[in-house]
Amino acid sequence: MKNIFQKFMGLLVLIVVSIVIAQIDMGSGLAVAFALPIGFANLTWPAGSENMGGYKNRLLFIPASAVSGVPELPAKEEVLEAGELVTAAGAFTFKTVGDKPIYIYATRNTVNFTAPPQGELDGKSYLQTLEWVHPGSSAEVGAFSRLVNNTPGYLIFEDAKGVQYMVGQSGMPATISSDFAGGGSPTDRKGFTFTAEADSFCPFIILGTPIDMDEIETPVEG
Repeated sequence: MKNIFQKFMGLLVLIVVSIVIAQIDMGSGLAVAFALPIGFANLTWPAGSENMGGYKNRLLFIPASAVSGVPELPAKEEVLEAGELVTAAGAFTFKTVGDKPIYIYATRNTVNFTAPPQGELDGKSYLQTLEWVHPGSSAEVGAFSRLVNNTPGYLIFEDAKGVQYMVGQSGMPATISSDFAGGGSPTDRKGFTFTAEADSFCPFIILGTPIDMDEIETPVEG
């Protein structure tokens, strides 16, 4: 009789534990074996949210050959919050002390980013694509265009709220091409159109540790 009672109490404990686990709020980031992966959650839109399109007219370029360390996306099994799935942690480590990202001015309203899906069924990913226009035909932009055509690297750009994004990731840097148009009339645009592309599992990658673009654009002289 005592053995039957012990078995009954053990079964009751298992039932209670199962009920408690089932009530865990997935929004807290806790996951159990039968729960949906972090990232599968309600997508709401709070009243008063701001969502202006477009990006600031400045970018940074970092040649892959110039750095030994790149901000990394965490493994899916290690994330505790959904946002971490598309956020690269860490900073760029330059091989040569004193080196820094290359600042690029872009014509207003020409910085554009898209990430169309690519791949076959059960193997889909994204093709991150960043475009911008740099005006004019100076020797400097011509030289940059010649070299960057065959130099993989990483692009940093930012939205109106100051959130910075990275095109290219560790092991999969972006490739860049440029197209020059001199214009056929005085009212035509004259300049270089640059396009950077990178394959990624993510539609976009947020730079977890932003870079001070103001300091790079206008460095403070010591």
